[in-house]
Amino acid sequence: MNVTKKIAIATAAALAIFGVSTVAHATPLAVTVAGSANTTTSAAPATVAVPTSNVIDSSNTVALAATADTGTVVSFVASGVKLVSALNTTLAPVSSTSGVSSISVTSTGVASTVYAYTTSTTVGSVTITNGAYSTIVYIKGTAGVAANVALTVPSSAAVNTAPTFSVSATDVFGNPVASEAISVTLIGATFSDASITKTLTTSSVTSAAGVTPVTVLGSATGTLSAVSAGTVTVVATDSSIAATSVGLPTAVKSAIATFSVSDLSGQITLLNAQVASLTAQLASANSALATAQSALAADKAARASDAASATSALNAATTALTVEKAAHVADNATNTAAIATVNKSYLALLAKYNALAKRFRQPQLTK
Repeated sequence: MNVTKKIAIATAAALAIFGVSTVAHATPLAVTVAGSANTTTSAAPATVAVPTSNVIDSSNTVALAATADTGTVVSFVASGVKLVSALNTTLAPVSSTSGVSSISVTSTGVASTVYAYTTSTTVGSVTITNGAYSTIVYIKGTAGVAANVALTVPSSAAVNTAPTFSVSATDVFGNPVASEAISVTLIGATFSDASITKTLTTSSVTSAAGVTPVTVLGSATGTLSAVSAGTVTVVATDSSIAATSVGLPTAVKSAIATFSVSDLSGQITLLNAQVASLTAQLASANSALATAQSALAADKAARASDAASATSALNAATTALTVEKAAHVADNATNTAAIATVNKSYLALLAKYNALAKRFRQPQLTK
């Protein structure tokens, strides 16, 4: 039993020493980006073309190779980009919708490669982790060729003003495309130089805050000459736009927009006339109301006077009736007493009569 225990303790100690030795000698995670050591930053990311072909291959991916100890897990977690473990082949197609946000690989002691791609020109990142070691790779897409044209016009404009509009170009994923020539034609108005057709080139930068003229990456601004009342139509066309790849949204080669031009001064004059008319009507209504209120007040006063007179007369009549009622009550009391006295005298006299009648044997009288 003691021998067995000693063997178990020795085995456990050996395993503990082996584990400590393994941890102490673990190889730090080594990551290369497209074959070079990772030196990317958010300000200086690795750049790659967006996959406008809708095929994920070496032309639009960044190869991320991570080397770690055999048997350990290497995780790749993306933010703003997508990951695939293999590139497109005829038998295993990989498109712009194939990517995932995380991939984990068990190391075989050699570099484990995952491919990153992006459809955006905004900087994204991939965090690569192996045990206690971690590094971040920053990636940014470069816009593809123009695939869409869009217009932004005023909702309306006033006569004799010089409205502006903007035209923009984006790739199939909606990223702004710079230096794109777009033909614009006006109907119902002219440009500030009196032309009706002009080529506008989209800007390659976005101006800083407060800088004039204002520029926006991938867009251009057009200014019209003074406009007349009516409708203005703006048509933008980019003849260089080709059909998009299979599986991606259909290209938009042209755009059309309209806005109305109104005679605001005339409308203001009309509105002022309407306001004046309504003001006069209101004044008339107020005057009529004042008259009606005055008449109502006079009628109310007259009715109050009549009510006071009637109340006074009623009070006087009530007082007189009360006095008369008291007199009648007094007369009634006096009459009742007199009747009682007469009745008493009558009964006494009747008694005397009946006594005499009885004496002289005469008929008796009744009441």
